[in-house]
Amino acid sequence: MGIMRSITKMMLRTCVGLAAAAGLVAGGAGVASAATVSPAAHTSSSWAPRCNPGAREQWNLNGHNTVEAVYQGTTYTYSVTFKQYGGCLTGTLTDLGVPITGPISGTVYRNHVTFSFNYGSTSIQGIRTFTGTINRWGAVVSGTWSETGTEQGTGSFTLAKHAANACPWWQWWNHSCRVFPRR
Repeated sequence: MGIMRSITKMMLRTCVGLAAAAGLVAGGAGVASAATVSPAAHTSSSWAPRCNPGAREQWNLNGHNTVEAVYQGTTYTYSVTFKQYGGCLTGTLTDLGVPITGPISGTVYRNHVTFSFNYGSTSIQGIRTFTGTINRWGAVVSGTWSETGTEQGTGSFTLAKHAANACPWWQWWNHSCRVFPRR
């Protein structure tokens, strides 16, 4: 008797599933549109050490921003574009004072952010690393920066735009979601 119930339940589930698929096809949606979409694969090998591209995060830094860095009392601004894949940051930074544009790499972990930009081995800046935190509401991303070059500069920085919530508003109870850049 128990085996017959299992077979009956299996047949019922199969019929319901086929009916749903037939409804999608008849409605013009097609079976393919019911499939989930995976994010585009990241083809670069520029991941920062110890980053996790599949990590679920609370904050989303994707998009254009401005780094406002303070050095010896003077504020310098740099254009930056972040591409966040889970806990990994890539993108580009432009320093018009040098002038130079190049790749960044870094990490996001909970409310901690780190990203680095390499000015080149012959520059006085060397590698500049920004290490900061995202405040509780995401409104302020700030911290300190330091350099490995002969200049040995250090200072503070702030991002002009705030961090966005990684989860959409309708998932208000969820404190971490997958983050990928928009195409």
